Amino acid sequence: MRWSLPIMIAGCLLTFAAPAAQADKIELCSAGAITMGPFDEHIAKIREANRCDKDDIDKLIADQKEGGPDFFSTQVVIKEEQSGSGTFDLNLFQGFSDPKAKYRSTVKWHCGHDDYPVAYFVGFKVKEVRDGTIFVTREKETVNVISLKNIDPDLDKHTKVVDAQSRAVLCADIAEGCVKTIFYGRY
Repeated sequence: MRWSLPIMIAGCLLTFAAPAAQADKIELCSAGAITMGPFDEHIAKIREANRCDKDDIDKLIADQKEGGPDFFSTQVVIKEEQSGSGTFDLNLFQGFSDPKAKYRSTVKWHCGHDDYPVAYFVGFKVKEVRDGTIFVTREKETVNVISLKNIDPDLDKHTKVVDAQSRAVLCADIAEGCVKTIFYGRY
């Protein structure tokens, strides 16, 4: 009788414990820190490059006004395949190649052709990938680049991005876009 109560409690705990969800392995392509330059200088740089459509630049300005003060420093960017011109366009339009942007690598780039698509998280640290969701925390000036190959290789699974602390949905579908406070790009 003396042992029956602890055994019954243990049995109940095991019966009602929810099974732990299996976390997917995060395929980190690169990590580091980035300091973005001023947004107005970024706009001047992309206008000067004469490579971006005027309507796209005007939309970016409107998105930044609507997105608020953290818009330019928090980004989710999808790069679908490995290519030189696509990387140039991404770096130009997202502001990574601006003269005052400073990038410091802590994990050197190691993803290859077979690891694409990849996702750049600027101002976020990727904490976990589980059940079709990428969980991130906001970390100013942080950059994490992860491979989406094992998560959503064709960008058709409606992979969500969620704030790991508040559980707020930042991107309902990473292939389609994010909330207005985040600068989103797809190349």
